[in-house]
Amino acid sequence: MTRIAPLTHASAQRFLWLFSRRVDFWLASAGASAAIAAAVLVVLWHGDREIDALDFVLSELHLGATYQAVIRRRLWQRLPVDVLAVPLVILAMTYALSMSGQTVLLTSIAMYAAIWHRGRQSLGVARFYQRGMGGPASPVHDRLFQGAVYLPMLAALLVYANLAPLEYEGEPYFALNSGADVAVVAVIAAALWLIAYFAWPHWRNRAERLITGARNNAIRVHPGERWVVLAHAVAFGSGYALGASNASFLLVLAVHHEVQYLYFAYAMSRRSAIVSGACTSGTDGPIRHSYSTALSAREDDVRFELKHAASFLVWPVISFGGAVVGGWFALEWLAPLGMGGLFCHYWLDSRIWTRKSFQS
Repeated sequence: MTRIAPLTHASAQRFLWLFSRRVDFWLASAGASAAIAAAVLVVLWHGDREIDALDFVLSELHLGATYQAVIRRRLWQRLPVDVLAVPLVILAMTYALSMSGQTVLLTSIAMYAAIWHRGRQSLGVARFYQRGMGGPASPVHDRLFQGAVYLPMLAALLVYANLAPLEYEGEPYFALNSGADVAVVAVIAAALWLIAYFAWPHWRNRAERLITGARNNAIRVHPGERWVVLAHAVAFGSGYALGASNASFLLVLAVHHEVQYLYFAYAMSRRSAIVSGACTSGTDGPIRHSYSTALSAREDDVRFELKHAASFLVWPVISFGGAVVGGWFALEWLAPLGMGGLFCHYWLDSRIWTRKSFQS
């Protein structure tokens, strides 16, 4: 095994990002939020046919990216209960509910599970950046961070249930409608919590300087964490508020979610390849010396990028192809499998990106 040279300041800064500051900014947060605004304009001007098709393609690639992570990291060996046993139970329960005619319950589960899943994804991506800074800056920062993620989720749920208490994406569901007053209070609480989250580091650093005069102990929050939290609030606030009057806007939120996930899953796969290559002696690939040198080299190595992208897309393409073929046959017994697969995906994503899954 070759000796890994210490990271330089520049390479250490790059390591705090998945790809780079600019790429992360556009794909994980601000760019995806800007895409939401563009998609909203498309819906208003032309309709949602193209976005519906894009959502179908991206959702299947999204599902395949989860399979890719499970296969690449051999998680069925380390987490057999989470990866094999629980998904089988979920599929069995989905088939049981479907065969007994509990379609309203299934739609309701899908609605609330989607909100939880999308919110937890934002939390997980932001946590990744947070760990790059050594974890939360303080217990106060951790509480503000979690509230800035969970409160917009709760507010979006209550607003949607109040504005659209009968249908979710055109299907009847059990709405948790607590009334307009409760929804308004939740929105105000979420907004105030977000303001506190973004303002706290600046207030804390200013107070510290006034008391001690020190400037080198300032609390720093990773920019990626802050942008993901902001994008999360914008996506939920716009998607579910507008989606209550036009279900097409929920598709816009879904596309934002899928682009973010595919980006994150690919970046983690790429990062794993870089780290494993850096720790392997005698490799014939672009990594030959130290991690910092290899990281820069791989960014410019088009052959490596194309090869890795092709290997990453194997399972996403298989997932997409399976969905298309299943749609051609239109077999009745396959319908619950699609819903069950969605629930399994939600479950796997809540387990395979945790710190425990990387350490086990």
